[in-house]
Amino acid sequence: MGLRLKDNDFLRLRGARGVAIEIVDGRVWITEDGCAADRFLGAGGRYQVGGDGLVLVSAESATEVRLVT
Repeated sequence: MGLRLKDNDFLRLRGARGVAIEIVDGRVWITEDGCAADRFLGAGGRYQVGGDGLVLVSAESATEVRLVT
């Protein structure tokens, strides 16, 4: 599933263990409940959700992301 996020938009995921977040265009900040490190990803980057807690994806600019199960 593809999503377009505007500058400073948030995507909230819960119970998404195993879902891959792929950055098609733009740049995002990702933080996952229970993970010590946040991630900053640009176009071509990918993050695999490891838990069932809250995951926040924040767009730093107009961004397109793809969620892959």
